[in-house]
Parts: sequence; structure tokens; C-alpha cells
Amino acid sequence: MIKGDKRMRRIIYLKTGSRLAEEVLEECSIYTPLVEPQGEGSLFCDLSGCGPTLDIIKSIVKTNYQLTGRPAQVALASSRIVVENTLLRSQLPSPKEYRIIKTREAMVMEVLPGREEEFMSSIPLSQFSAITLKEARKLERAGLSNVGELKTVAAERLIALLGKRGVNLPRQGQGIDDRPILGLYPPLKISYPLIFSPGSEAISDVQMKEAGRVLQALLEKRHSGCAHIALEIKAKKGLIRKERRLKGVECRGEVLSAVFMGLFKKLELGSPPEEGRIILSELSPLEWQEADLFSLLPRERNGCSLRVEKAIEKLDIRFPGQIGWGKEEGRREKVLAYFDPWRLNLISH
Repeated sequence: MIKGDKRMRRIIYLKTGSRLAEEVLEECSIYTPLVEPQGEGSLFCDLSGCGPTLDIIKSIVKTNYQLTGRPAQVALASSRIVVENTLLRSQLPSPKEYRIIKTREAMVMEVLPGREEEFMSSIPLSQFSAITLKEARKLERAGLSNVGELKTVAAERLIALLGKRGVNLPRQGQGIDDRPILGLYPPLKISYPLIFSPGSEAISDVQMKEAGRVLQALLEKRHSGCAHIALEIKAKKGLIRKERRLKGVECRGEVLSAVFMGLFKKLELGSPPEEGRIILSELSPLEWQEADLFSLLPRERNGCSLRVEKAIEKLDIRFPGQIGWGKEEGRREKVLAYFDPWRLNLISH
């Protein structure tokens, strides 16, 4: 799991050169729950706080070599954006900023801690993974050529050129990236890491809302929802776990965030948390429902029902098992009563 000190993050990006074997994913999951498979035989792992990083990498690439007979490529650094670009760039910078370890099973390139900005600065904009080739050409027409020059441009200018993407671009160019590595293996469970500020005993609503937003996007991409949520926090006295089973399958970020916050408030930590994660399980496909032409307008209905369900969710957290839904109003019959004489007696009700 991720440590509270962001400088201690140890993230790897593994490229196998062939289809990603199930055995490799299983080997990664032995050491960390934060395994994020990618397309084309690659994956991200967050090995922060999981033990000797190079020993873990050695075990993973050994498994891959035994299965494929091919050496893997591994990038090791403190953030996602740095490891992404380590294996993408065509030319390497000064050896003072990285080290390479070559074995029969793999080529491991580690960007040295504290040297991320220098390592990233010489990357040509056309090879920078944070932007598209079209966006890189826009920046080149504005007089820029490499990633290091991004910090010399005013934020307003970058936003004018690239829109919202320009907001975080200077930080990403310095190797700073707050995007988490998600736990997507095994497939029927999703893990989301939580980062705590050193000495802090609380987590902000902003962090929980961001977790809800990211997880909603992921669930929607899968056309799925979750029925069970767990929150695990590691503190000095050990691992503390709180969990909640939902009434149905849920994927909306607002509802998920409310549950996360409710579970966190129930924790009795006694000391600042060191690390944590949110776990969504019991994933299943969302059911498709035909539109009800007799109900309220979709915008009004969705907004109203979402507010009601959020309120019920919060009450159910405070008073478990004591909150229930009343009988649904027969709106269809009331609407038809205005047109069907046999239903006129219902109008007065």
C-alpha cells in the first residue's frame, strides 16, 4: 500500500513483450493488492511499503521469463508519469539521473529518487505520454520543444492552448503525479489506495469525492456496480477494517463517496493512519431498465431520486437496518385518470 510520505512511493511499469500471463499477475498480487494490468502485455504495480523492491521485481520477472523465454522491461520510479515515460523515450539523459540493472530475465531502469524532474526535462514533447501528438504540435508551434520548458510557460497560456489538460501539465513535467495505481486484479475486486498527510488523523471530503469519481468512471466502463464496500486503514495498533453491504448494486460516485466517508468516521484509530485502501467487491453487471413514460421528466427524476438516495444512505449509515422505503406513489394511475373516465374516482384521492 501507499505510504503517507509520497516520496516513498515505489511504482513499477512492466512490459513483457507478449501477452500478459495469468501467472505473472498472480505473482504480482502476492506482494501488493495494487496491480493494474494494461493492454499489450504491460502492467503497473505499486510496491510502496511491500518490502525490498528489487527483490520483488526479480521474483516477478523470473516468473515471466520462465513462461515466455523473453526478458522483460521494467521501469522503477516514484510516480506513474515517470515510469510511463521511462520506457517510452527514445534517448536517455545523463546517467546521473538513473541506473540500469541488466539480467537474463529483465532490463530494469530506476529513476533515482529526487532526480525525477531532471530525468523528465529532456523528453521531447512528441514523446510525452501526458499529451497527444496533436497537443504536442500545438505546443511546438508556440515555441516549446521539450518537457522541461513547460514550467517556463504561464498556466493561463497552457490552459488557452490545451484546455483543462494544461492545468496539471507543469507538475507532470516535473515528475509529480497524484494518480493512484488501482488494484484491478483479480477482476472481481477493485482496490483504491488512500494517501494520508504525515501526522494527519483525517481524510478530506475532496479525497473521498475524487475516489468516488475515479471508481464511478471505472465501474461505468465495465457497465458494472458493486454491492460490498470495505475500508482498510493501517495504524500503529494494526490493521483496522470496516465494511458495508449495500442494498443493491451501486456505481454512482456521490453515493460511493458518502459510504466511504461514513465508514471512515466509524474508525477508532487512536493514532495517525499510515496507509489505507478502499475495496469494492461483489461486482456485477448493471441491469438495463426501460424508460417509464408516465414518470417525471428524466432530469427531474434523476436529480430528485439521487438526493433522496444519498439522504437515505447517510441515515442508514447512522441507523443501520432501521431505515426503510415507503410505498411508491401510483403516478401512472393518476396520470391516466385524467384521460380515462373509468378512473375519474381516483382524481379526488
